[in-house]
Amino acid sequence: MRAVLRWVAIGAGLLLVVTAGLGWASYRKFSGNIHTDRAAEKVLARYAKERPRALVPQARNILMLGSESGQGGPSGQGAPSGSGAHGGQNAERGPGSGAPPGEDTSDAAVLLHLSADRRHAAAVGVPRSLKVGVPSCPRPDGGTSPAAYEPFGRAFSGGGAACSIRAFERLSGIRVDHHMVVDLAGFDRIEAAVGAHTGERRRELLRTLTREARGADTLRHPARFFGLVDTATSSLTADPGLSTLPALYELAGSLRKVPDGALAFRTLTARPAESGPLLAALRADRPVPASPSR
Repeated sequence: MRAVLRWVAIGAGLLLVVTAGLGWASYRKFSGNIHTDRAAEKVLARYAKERPRALVPQARNILMLGSESGQGGPSGQGAPSGSGAHGGQNAERGPGSGAPPGEDTSDAAVLLHLSADRRHAAAVGVPRSLKVGVPSCPRPDGGTSPAAYEPFGRAFSGGGAACSIRAFERLSGIRVDHHMVVDLAGFDRIEAAVGAHTGERRRELLRTLTREARGADTLRHPARFFGLVDTATSSLTADPGLSTLPALYELAGSLRKVPDGALAFRTLTARPAESGPLLAALRADRPVPASPSR
């Protein structure tokens, strides 16, 4: 579950730090920092007929992905999250992963689901090692990756964000409305700036980021705060519908509407009896079922 908390901290933390009061010059600078992933948009449009339709239009599903190399933008791929210093083999392994001992089960992505009425939400981790049907995908540098039944984490390295989205939609039947790719090296700099460290619980990191965006220290230490926002926005690549500060502000507002305790944390597993009801609830925009007891 620490992997899911990490990803929620990345996504929600970035949203919180960029939505504090900014002057016009800063607004333009930070808006310009955010990379727009038009390459993924073109690929998804090409395969529009195969994508699932949204069953509850006002609900929102945001797929958060990560890049280790700083090349997670539209033209680069980088290593998917969960390897190297950020994850490591078996670093995030826990019960219910459905993977054998010694296999990396850190999350390659997290789906953030916001209900249509914004009264409940869910953060659902997708382990790197979860076997899925990855479609044939155009490679950002040319060529095409072959279709394969393989770990979900390989979809990103094979065809970028669009390939990960298509693989997830095939697995879940859930329409992805938006996506974000976060440069995890940049996020580590955010952790250092707010006095956190990689081993810290992600809820605590999220609280720290919230204080930085809203607290009195923001006004007393403007240089530190603006450096934090600069790093955060420079670490983010998003689809055209989510790559502006107004769009992020709107999404942050939706997150704030979710009552305390109404954000559920879950992780997909290879067990249909567990993941099936979870995915069905997300598709129908119902509160997700409780985690099965171990």
